[in-house]
Amino acid sequence: MALPQSYTLPVAYGMIGPQLIQAGAFAYDVFAQVYAEAGRPLSEAQQTILRVGSEEPIVFDHANAYFLLNLLWALGLTNNNRILREGALIANSGGQVDRFASTGGWSLAAKAFSQLYSSAALVVLSEAQQARVEEAAAAIYRPCCNNPTSFPDCNHGMAMLGLLQLLAAQGVDTDTLFETAKLVNHFWYPSQSQELALYYQAQRGQDFAAIPAREAVSAERFSSDGFDQVHNWLAVN
Repeated sequence: MALPQSYTLPVAYGMIGPQLIQAGAFAYDVFAQVYAEAGRPLSEAQQTILRVGSEEPIVFDHANAYFLLNLLWALGLTNNNRILREGALIANSGGQVDRFASTGGWSLAAKAFSQLYSSAALVVLSEAQQARVEEAAAAIYRPCCNNPTSFPDCNHGMAMLGLLQLLAAQGVDTDTLFETAKLVNHFWYPSQSQELALYYQAQRGQDFAAIPAREAVSAERFSSDGFDQVHNWLAVN
């Protein structure tokens, strides 16, 4: 079954890379070292994205999904947004918001976590744009846990939150937020997305492109419990 090999987002990188460095989310050399040590050194294009910015559209594929995961994780963690200031992370933190994998687990910061968290106005949203982000974040799940993006307690959740804000700020509508999340999840969770595609093919005769985006990222299909049901059904059918 053929799944997408790449996906071009309807937004550009802009100055997010340099702005994150300036905000203290990471130092360029430290960020680059992570990829060098993993045997995946930054490409010239990725170096440009971080150092000077880029007006090229963001393109997801299997080769750069890891780069984008960390870049967007940094964005979600650093950008000042009320989901971080007033949402589920704060409500479930017990007064220690740095205890989550997505917060205290960000080890590349160039400043103290307390100074970095939700600290910089990198992506400024109107009330209408914020409402779109909040609607989507409450309904987009990931198969590593049962929490929606509005509770971004892991790196993928925080990265998705950063991505939703970046998209909404550039005028992307709610339906496209869900469609983008469906496709980005494919690159961050390729094996689970493959199984989801097989499930829909068997159940409804639909290929991956035809799966309704809101279903593909829902708690019923792509949370940990939801995906377990998909996986278990495939195991016996």
